[in-house]
Amino acid sequence: MKNAALTIHHPGGERRLISPLQRGVGLALIILGLLIMLVGLFGYLAGDWQIGPFADLTDQVFIAREVAISAGTKVTGAFDMEGEESGMHVFYAALSGADESVINVEEFDLGETKKALKGGSLQFPATKDRTTQVIAEENPVTLDSGLTVTKSVKFPGAGSSKYRSLKMTVEGPCELRLYALSSTEHERRAVLYNSLNGQEVDTVMVPASGTAGALAPVTLHIPASGTYYVSVKGDIPIAPVSAIMNYAVMILLLGLVLVLNGIMMRIQQWERMKDLFFVEPALLLFLLFVYYPVIDLIRISFTNMSVLTTGKQEFVGWANFDWMFNGAGKRYFWESLKITAVYMFWEVLITLVGGMLLALLFNRMTRAFNAMRAIVFMPKYIAVSTSAVVFQWILYSTIATGIGQSEGILNYALSLFGIQGPHWLIDASTALTGVLILTAWRVVGYAMMIYLSAMKGISQDYYEAAAIDGADGVQRFRFITVPLLAPTTLFLFVTTFIASMKVFQSVDVMTGGGPGTSTNVMVQWIYNLTFKDFHTARGAAVSLVFFVILLVCTAATMRFSNRNVNYDA
Repeated sequence: MKNAALTIHHPGGERRLISPLQRGVGLALIILGLLIMLVGLFGYLAGDWQIGPFADLTDQVFIAREVAISAGTKVTGAFDMEGEESGMHVFYAALSGADESVINVEEFDLGETKKALKGGSLQFPATKDRTTQVIAEENPVTLDSGLTVTKSVKFPGAGSSKYRSLKMTVEGPCELRLYALSSTEHERRAVLYNSLNGQEVDTVMVPASGTAGALAPVTLHIPASGTYYVSVKGDIPIAPVSAIMNYAVMILLLGLVLVLNGIMMRIQQWERMKDLFFVEPALLLFLLFVYYPVIDLIRISFTNMSVLTTGKQEFVGWANFDWMFNGAGKRYFWESLKITAVYMFWEVLITLVGGMLLALLFNRMTRAFNAMRAIVFMPKYIAVSTSAVVFQWILYSTIATGIGQSEGILNYALSLFGIQGPHWLIDASTALTGVLILTAWRVVGYAMMIYLSAMKGISQDYYEAAAIDGADGVQRFRFITVPLLAPTTLFLFVTTFIASMKVFQSVDVMTGGGPGTSTNVMVQWIYNLTFKDFHTARGAAVSLVFFVILLVCTAATMRFSNRNVNYDA
């Protein structure tokens, strides 16, 4: 007899089979991934969380975004490391050459104006939301021409663009003489841009504030006809930093994937990496579209975010939750939760009882019953929004039938028998019932099919033994069918419970949460808060609390089922 070979797997045996090249690539991926993660983390903390260390930088980005949105352009300009208060003050500007224009700030009134400040071909442009501001100088400035000026127009250093600048349209080559001072004790760079393509044409340094003696002009050379603007040139371009903030989470996930792949390449053979590559896309989708929204929902709930907000959000702590539990939202929260619970109770009852009774009725293997089962099951595959529109016509609804129409199709049919039907979707007392009619039509067929498939799995031996013992049909149903269908009932209960608590489409199409608040279920209220009242942060706070309620109820149901439901057939 041959001796069996004894193979000893050393813990580091597989690692010794990994080539130095693969280890080097793994190390490079780890380093690259960590760098990318740092960039993504910076964008996430500065853009979404807006934490203190990045406050000045974040402010400048949001200012630039506001200017871009107001002007209908892309984010332009550059960061000024000294913040929004930096920039330059312009007192006087004159064109010489193909065009002769002068703009003297002394000729304008102090304060803000909704219109552009013009002087021939020169102007300080303005937008609807970003106006030009003429300010008073603390100390009068004397120009080398002998003119003493006491006013100026300030170009902010943060988020500068052609809509926060000196703009000109010329007919040929000329020069711009600009009298300006930096807003700080340091020189600032003023750049002449081509308005058409944004390219830099000329650059000059503007003297620091408090420069002694008469102020001399700086000269910018305009090479050809066209439209140009002069703006402050910051230290770091704003557009790429704004993009990093916008896509911070995706950048962070990309870095995480590279680090993970790098680590795995250093500890396992290349052949085994194939499994990881197949799993990663699904993992990324879950992280990006499932888990990240939940994390961001928590963040939003502590801010004053609104869908109308274009600027920086502010963290308001527990204010949104205080509004929901102790403030004006308290009544609506408990009312909405009660309406949702009532709807959930009836949908679960209709699904379980209606589905089981229909399954008993259609538990016949004939062609006629097969056709009837298909007809009953069909509504499940019709879109909810389509079904809701149809039921608006069936039930009473001015949305569908018009103000002049007094009854829906159902009420007309009832009137043929002398019955006056209620105004289903108009009266607060019957609106929820009207929605439940649609719900019952859609869900009982699905529950019937699930119960039918479970009934087919019950052994006939149980029924034959019960019949021999003298049990009638009701007793066989009560003591055999119902207990053995308990796992199926639990499945339908949990899925229906979750779906009914999240009901939205049918309510939104048929009633919009009305009349009044009679059908204002929780998800509908969240939608109204976010997209109709524009209180996104409050909607996030309600969503978070509702998520916790669903989680607790589902966990309690599963815990109960483990103790009381028998899964043995």
